[in-house]
Amino acid sequence: MRRIILVNQKGGCGKTTTAINVACCLALKGKKVLLIDLDPQGHSGKGLGVQPDLIENSIYEVLAGKIAMEEAIMPVRENLDAVFSNIVLSAFEQLMAGQPEREYTLSRSLSAIEDKYDYLIMDSPPGVGLLSFNGLMAADEAIIPVEPSSFSLDGVDKLLETIQLVKDKAGHDLAFSVLATHVDQRTNFSKKVLFALREQFPQNCFTTYINTSTRLKEATYYGKPACEYDRRCSAFFDYSNLTEEIQEKAAVKRKKGNGKIKILFSLQAPADSQVQIAGDFNGWTPENLHFVTGEGGAFWQKSLTLAAGEYQYKYLVNGNWTQDPENLGMVDDPFGDKNSVISV
Repeated sequence: MRRIILVNQKGGCGKTTTAINVACCLALKGKKVLLIDLDPQGHSGKGLGVQPDLIENSIYEVLAGKIAMEEAIMPVRENLDAVFSNIVLSAFEQLMAGQPEREYTLSRSLSAIEDKYDYLIMDSPPGVGLLSFNGLMAADEAIIPVEPSSFSLDGVDKLLETIQLVKDKAGHDLAFSVLATHVDQRTNFSKKVLFALREQFPQNCFTTYINTSTRLKEATYYGKPACEYDRRCSAFFDYSNLTEEIQEKAAVKRKKGNGKIKILFSLQAPADSQVQIAGDFNGWTPENLHFVTGEGGAFWQKSLTLAAGEYQYKYLVNGNWTQDPENLGMVDDPFGDKNSVISV
């Protein structure tokens, strides 16, 4: 499942509109998509014409640990499911105050549905609080919508500092792409901002940009994506082109990845354990695993992207080294014991 978050500290830049329209365009192309709304304003539901009284369970109940993610998922279109939000989500940060690894709450809740979707699209609130951090930690890549204004350009720099912080402090390397929105080609200022974005982010700026469109505003008002409201409007063509570019970026990434594959390491252990993993892939430096619960019980997990080859590894549980009980592949280590071994 490819995980994408729409994020910007500034509101009104087109995060929700882009999340909805990209999700719907991907679904039209036959991709199985899950849309998650992390904004307490709950605009994703409104933008898809879903009445609030039809939403039985929201993302808040999932993040609060009251229900599993599967229980909150609603089918909204062919190939498109969603988990919506409401104002109650505003209490999440207070609820999680002082909790360990609280920024991994969303990521842990996704483990049971990882193989059910091709794409996860997440809409985030304005600002970079705990909800946005949960989205960033759960994502593989971020799309940063930017409207033509000096304030938005300043916001991109601050957001990139946050993405770098996520990498430095949590070891989570998040790819990003900048998307110009609300572009009015009739004004020199829009053209100037678009040029500045492409000059500042030559490798990370979408070729596609989203033109300002009255029909797009109308579509949002009536609770429809552009592909349902008017396929002759510029917004439909813009979001179709953006979706194509998103898919192309994935293809290029796989090509450049030299056969790298994401491997999920998982060990069953009590919730109060300290579980780490070390091996050839990280210089035998122990890295923390994250606690998750599901139908199979309680597990500690970590995903690692590995190039083709053979790797030896072990788990470190409460200071004690142990082999992977689910892996029968073993080799002798230099200390008279055994290491687990995996071939990628």
